[in-house]
Amino acid sequence: MLTGKLNKIIRLCSGGKHRKLVIKWLQRKGLLCKAPHCRQCGKKMSIKAHSGRDGYIWTCRRNKHRRITLSIRKGSLFHNSRIPLVKWMEYIYRFSQGLHLRQIDLMDDGVAKTSTTLSRMNKLLRKVCIKALSNLKRRTGLRVGGKSRQKFVAIDESKFAHKRKFNRGRFCTTWQRRKGWVFGMMEVKGDRRLPVLKMVKDRSRTTLVPIITRHIRRGSTVYSDNWRAYLNALQPLRYRHLTVNHSENFVDPQTGCHTQHIERAWLAIKAQVSRLRGNKTTKLLREHLKFIQWHYWLGRRNSKGALAQLIHDIRKAYRVD
Repeated sequence: MLTGKLNKIIRLCSGGKHRKLVIKWLQRKGLLCKAPHCRQCGKKMSIKAHSGRDGYIWTCRRNKHRRITLSIRKGSLFHNSRIPLVKWMEYIYRFSQGLHLRQIDLMDDGVAKTSTTLSRMNKLLRKVCIKALSNLKRRTGLRVGGKSRQKFVAIDESKFAHKRKFNRGRFCTTWQRRKGWVFGMMEVKGDRRLPVLKMVKDRSRTTLVPIITRHIRRGSTVYSDNWRAYLNALQPLRYRHLTVNHSENFVDPQTGCHTQHIERAWLAIKAQVSRLRGNKTTKLLREHLKFIQWHYWLGRRNSKGALAQLIHDIRKAYRVD
């Protein structure tokens, strides 16, 4: 329902008309201020037509003081941006759904004119998602698993580093990272997936086991391969640990243990990181991993969809009222 209304507004306002419709929709969602107070008299300001990029502006003109004007974007996510609000709405929709986020596609569709502008827009929304995930982690600890036999936690580690094919291509210091390993813990219950992704400096037992005890509940069923870091180390910690020997088979014939869910997730995660060029630096890779976790933990679990969750998180990050 929310997506349909947004698409209708974008189509109506794509030609520069009906800009007040965009403003009202953003005000109704809490992304723009409904009625700011004048800093001189303290009374509510009124909205007036203006020749600026948004077509409207907040103004207060009373006998007590001179005329005071205020941008319609004051205090919002769009405050320091020159992009039209309807283009921002289109980008927010695409960002939440993961649709056509390649910069060349966005520039062809007229969302923005330069790649620098698109990078700034992506960074702003990514920060909103990271902040929402941090708040969730503060409340719940991002703990997965449980004693229920209907769900299990698959753990695995994967190397996130630049690869040169046939020893050809660029090779510079930005790709030579120590922290190239990512340790993943994914709760699987039916169609639901809840991943926890942590960048680690190595795959030793002293590094991985504390992360497991911090994020996986005791008594959980844990699936893994025969990597020696957690082999014979999880049973004493009250985990039901099942392993599969990949040198013999992909699914254990006796227990049914396998790691195919998280291995399939690695393919999707690496494809997304590579498509958005999120593997250039350690800091950028960490941000992209957090956004992927936001998509699973918050975006997919919202009953109204990822777009409604993103609007909710923007409203909490930028309290315009």
